[in-house]
Amino acid sequence: MLKKGKDIAEVQKTPDGPVTYAPAIEVLNRRGEVSGTIGCLPSIKPYAKYIPDPFFRDGVRAVENLAGIATARVNARLDAPEHEKNQRVDLLARLMEGKDENGNRLGREELTAEALTQLIAGSDTTSNTSCALLFWCLKTPRVIEKLQRELDEAIPKGVIVPDYETVKDLH
Repeated sequence: MLKKGKDIAEVQKTPDGPVTYAPAIEVLNRRGEVSGTIGCLPSIKPYAKYIPDPFFRDGVRAVENLAGIATARVNARLDAPEHEKNQRVDLLARLMEGKDENGNRLGREELTAEALTQLIAGSDTTSNTSCALLFWCLKTPRVIEKLQRELDEAIPKGVIVPDYETVKDLH
Protein backbone atom coordinates (compact mmCIF):
# COMPACT_ATOMS: atom_id res chain seq x y z
CA MET A 1 0.00 0.00 0.00
CA LEU A 2 2.91 2.35 0.67
CA LYS A 3 4.33 1.77 -2.80
CA LYS A 4 0.92 2.38 -4.41
CA GLY A 5 0.21 5.36 -2.19
CA LYS A 6 -3.32 4.22 -1.46
CA ASP A 7 -5.34 1.88 0.71
CA ILE A 8 -5.76 -1.01 -1.71
CA ALA A 9 -4.78 -4.62 -1.04
CA GLU A 10 -4.97 -7.74 -3.16
CA VAL A 11 -7.65 -10.23 -2.13
CA GLN A 12 -7.85 -13.88 -3.16
CA LYS A 13 -10.80 -15.76 -1.68
CA THR A 14 -9.27 -19.15 -2.52
CA PRO A 15 -5.65 -20.11 -3.28
CA ASP A 16 -6.45 -20.61 -6.97
CA GLY A 17 -9.17 -17.94 -7.21
CA PRO A 18 -9.01 -14.65 -9.07
CA VAL A 19 -7.32 -11.63 -7.55
CA THR A 20 -9.58 -8.70 -6.64
CA TYR A 21 -8.87 -5.60 -4.58
CA ALA A 22 -10.29 -4.12 -1.37
CA PRO A 23 -9.55 -1.16 0.92
CA ALA A 24 -7.47 -2.86 3.63
CA ILE A 25 -8.01 -0.33 6.43
CA GLU A 26 -11.78 -0.39 5.94
CA VAL A 27 -11.68 -4.20 5.85
CA LEU A 28 -9.76 -4.32 9.15
CA ASN A 29 -12.09 -1.84 10.83
CA ARG A 30 -15.31 -3.49 9.67
CA ARG A 31 -13.99 -6.94 10.56
CA GLY A 32 -13.23 -5.80 14.07
CA GLU A 33 -16.61 -4.16 14.56
CA VAL A 34 -18.72 -7.02 13.24
CA SER A 35 -16.60 -9.70 14.95
CA GLY A 36 -16.99 -7.92 18.28
CA THR A 37 -20.73 -7.67 17.77
CA ILE A 38 -21.20 -11.27 16.65
CA GLY A 39 -18.95 -12.35 19.52
CA CYS A 40 -21.57 -11.00 21.95
CA LEU A 41 -24.22 -13.22 20.37
CA PRO A 42 -22.36 -16.07 18.63
CA SER A 43 -25.55 -17.92 17.73
CA ILE A 44 -26.20 -15.38 14.93
CA LYS A 45 -22.87 -16.09 13.20
CA PRO A 46 -24.27 -18.54 10.60
CA TYR A 47 -27.02 -16.06 9.72
CA ALA A 48 -25.16 -12.75 9.92
CA LYS A 49 -24.48 -12.46 6.18
CA TYR A 50 -28.23 -12.76 5.54
CA ILE A 51 -29.23 -9.98 7.93
CA PRO A 52 -30.29 -7.11 5.63
CA ASP A 53 -28.53 -4.46 7.73
CA PRO A 54 -25.36 -3.32 5.89
CA PHE A 55 -23.42 -3.45 9.15
CA PHE A 56 -23.65 -7.25 9.12
CA ARG A 57 -23.58 -7.76 5.34
CA ASP A 58 -20.51 -5.55 4.83
CA GLY A 59 -18.90 -6.78 8.03
CA VAL A 60 -19.11 -10.43 7.03
CA ARG A 61 -17.73 -9.50 3.60
CA ALA A 62 -14.85 -7.72 5.38
CA VAL A 63 -14.07 -10.88 7.36
CA GLU A 64 -13.90 -12.80 4.08
CA ASN A 65 -11.78 -10.09 2.44
CA LEU A 66 -9.29 -10.06 5.30
CA ALA A 67 -8.84 -13.81 4.93
CA GLY A 68 -8.45 -13.16 1.20
CA ILE A 69 -5.69 -10.61 1.85
CA ALA A 70 -3.77 -13.25 3.83
CA THR A 71 -4.34 -15.81 1.07
CA ALA A 72 -3.10 -13.40 -1.61
CA ARG A 73 0.07 -12.51 0.31
CA VAL A 74 0.93 -16.13 1.08
CA ASN A 75 0.27 -17.16 -2.54
CA ALA A 76 2.41 -14.34 -3.90
CA ARG A 77 5.30 -15.39 -1.67
CA LEU A 78 5.01 -19.14 -2.22
CA ASP A 79 4.50 -18.77 -5.97
CA ALA A 80 7.43 -16.34 -6.39
CA PRO A 81 10.57 -17.54 -8.17
CA GLU A 82 12.91 -19.31 -5.76
CA HIS A 83 15.51 -16.50 -5.79
CA GLU A 84 12.84 -13.96 -4.70
CA LYS A 85 11.33 -15.98 -1.85
CA ASN A 86 14.17 -15.31 0.58
CA GLN A 87 14.76 -11.66 -0.29
CA ARG A 88 12.31 -10.27 2.25
CA VAL A 89 13.05 -10.27 5.93
CA ASP A 90 9.61 -10.08 7.48
CA LEU A 91 7.17 -12.06 9.57
CA LEU A 92 5.90 -14.13 6.65
CA ALA A 93 9.48 -15.14 5.81
CA ARG A 94 9.94 -16.29 9.42
CA LEU A 95 6.66 -18.23 9.27
CA MET A 96 7.83 -19.90 6.06
CA GLU A 97 10.92 -21.12 7.93
CA GLY A 98 8.73 -22.65 10.64
CA LYS A 99 8.10 -26.35 11.04
CA ASP A 100 5.23 -28.35 12.44
CA GLU A 101 5.39 -30.93 15.22
CA ASN A 102 6.75 -33.51 12.73
CA GLY A 103 9.53 -31.25 11.47
CA ASN A 104 7.79 -30.49 8.16
CA ARG A 105 7.51 -26.98 6.73
CA LEU A 106 4.14 -25.31 7.23
CA GLY A 107 1.76 -25.85 4.33
CA ARG A 108 -0.06 -23.14 2.39
CA GLU A 109 -3.21 -23.49 4.49
CA GLU A 110 -1.38 -23.24 7.81
CA LEU A 111 0.77 -20.33 6.58
CA THR A 112 -2.39 -18.53 5.50
CA ALA A 113 -4.02 -19.07 8.90
CA GLU A 114 -0.89 -17.76 10.66
CA ALA A 115 -0.69 -14.77 8.29
CA LEU A 116 -4.35 -13.94 9.00
CA THR A 117 -3.69 -14.09 12.74
CA GLN A 118 -0.77 -11.69 12.32
CA LEU A 119 -2.86 -9.28 10.23
CA ILE A 120 -5.52 -9.13 12.91
CA ALA A 121 -3.19 -8.94 15.91
CA GLY A 122 -0.69 -6.67 14.20
CA SER A 123 -3.23 -4.17 12.95
CA ASP A 124 -4.80 -3.62 16.37
CA THR A 125 -1.43 -3.38 18.09
CA THR A 126 -0.03 -1.03 15.45
CA SER A 127 -3.13 1.15 15.51
CA ASN A 128 -3.22 1.43 19.30
CA THR A 129 0.51 2.10 19.54
CA SER A 130 0.44 4.70 16.76
CA CYS A 131 -2.45 6.55 18.41
CA ALA A 132 -0.73 6.55 21.79
CA LEU A 133 2.56 7.76 20.31
CA LEU A 134 0.88 10.53 18.36
CA PHE A 135 -1.12 11.62 21.42
CA TRP A 136 1.96 11.86 23.67
CA CYS A 137 4.08 13.53 20.99
CA LEU A 138 1.42 16.19 20.49
CA LYS A 139 1.06 16.67 24.26
CA THR A 140 4.83 17.27 24.46
CA PRO A 141 5.84 19.95 21.89
CA ARG A 142 9.58 19.57 22.48
CA VAL A 143 9.28 15.93 21.38
CA ILE A 144 7.69 16.98 18.08
CA GLU A 145 10.49 19.51 17.47
CA LYS A 146 13.18 16.91 18.20
CA LEU A 147 11.44 14.29 16.06
CA GLN A 148 11.07 16.71 13.14
CA ARG A 149 14.74 17.69 13.34
CA GLU A 150 15.88 14.05 13.35
CA LEU A 151 13.60 13.13 10.44
CA ASP A 152 14.71 16.15 8.41
CA GLU A 153 18.35 15.15 8.89
CA ALA A 154 17.81 11.49 7.98
CA ILE A 155 15.34 11.63 5.09
CA PRO A 156 16.50 13.14 1.81
CA LYS A 157 14.44 16.01 0.41
CA GLY A 158 11.72 14.87 -1.96
CA VAL A 159 11.31 11.43 -0.35
CA ILE A 160 7.68 11.06 0.71
CA VAL A 161 7.84 7.57 2.23
CA PRO A 162 11.32 6.59 3.41
CA ASP A 163 12.40 2.99 3.22
CA TYR A 164 13.28 0.93 6.26
CA GLU A 165 17.03 1.26 5.73
CA THR A 166 16.73 5.06 5.94
CA VAL A 167 14.92 5.13 9.28
CA LYS A 168 15.91 1.90 11.06
CA ASP A 169 18.62 3.48 13.21
CA LEU A 170 16.83 6.67 14.24
CA HIS A 171 16.82 7.31 17.96
